[in-house]
Amino acid sequence: MREDLLKAVENELQEVQRRNEEISLRRRAEVSERYPEIRTLLAERESLIHGTIRGILQGKATPEQLPEKIEDISAGIREALQRHGLPADYLAPVYDCPECQDTGYVGQIVRERCGCVKRRYQARLRTAIGLPENGRETFEAYDETLFSEEPLPGSRLTERQAMERVRNYCEKWAENYPAQQPRDLVLSGKSGLGKTFLLHAMAARLIMKDVQVLVISAYSFLETARRSWFEQDGGLEDLIDAEVLMLDDLGSEPLMQNITIEQLFNLVNERQRRNRATVFSTNLTEEDIRNRYTERIASRLTDGQNCLFLPLRGRDIRNGRK
Repeated sequence: MREDLLKAVENELQEVQRRNEEISLRRRAEVSERYPEIRTLLAERESLIHGTIRGILQGKATPEQLPEKIEDISAGIREALQRHGLPADYLAPVYDCPECQDTGYVGQIVRERCGCVKRRYQARLRTAIGLPENGRETFEAYDETLFSEEPLPGSRLTERQAMERVRNYCEKWAENYPAQQPRDLVLSGKSGLGKTFLLHAMAARLIMKDVQVLVISAYSFLETARRSWFEQDGGLEDLIDAEVLMLDDLGSEPLMQNITIEQLFNLVNERQRRNRATVFSTNLTEEDIRNRYTERIASRLTDGQNCLFLPLRGRDIRNGRK
């Protein structure tokens, strides 16, 4: 998948170069047609450049004074553009990324991929693995002030303090991966506490570390499990083999006989056996998981050794409370 995404980014940059070149040519044609004095200066600058190059090749000229002469003409072009109400750099080359000039590479002697390539690649990767395209769900964007400062029942912590601890643990987990133990994590809590946000923030941090991560909903898992059961298409093996799997909203999927529980057990058991990290979000409590999925699945998600069950407590922040 990495090679396919990089190829797509390269094709995208080629399209960016073509588009920006068209913009530059269109601007030049527009200015040349409307403002004869600028057209004359442009022609003078081109003549100077080409004439000097020919002179150098023929041994009749030296390039020492060329930059200064070009700058004098360019300054005149910029001043003329501003007189006509246009930006001084209106005729400068157009680039989405000035650092690499949309080539995707920086450096003269040692050529390296530009940071814009990584950003474009990660944006495509987010879509490919199931993350929102806007990329706004990150730890940096996490706003703990959405939670109340009222104490939690039976605790000396406020909702805000408790959720800040959860947020910090999730960031630490993602930052320390693959060293963080236990490898599996369950984010459990009622709706509106930001479980999916934290799941996506963890995935975003892992992507920045070039970790292969896959984000799916519990319903998508069930669809994959169903096809794997009836059609033997191997889709479940892809989930089992993913380096980091994030399964959102566990418990929202229907219970299909001989499929949901059996395939979920197969997924969890095989991933733990292969030492693959899995992160779940769910509205279910430990007892709910035990009642819905049986003890053998619950024991693997709540034992504290292979999997940490992390409860989120508070009230729904989607009620508009700040």
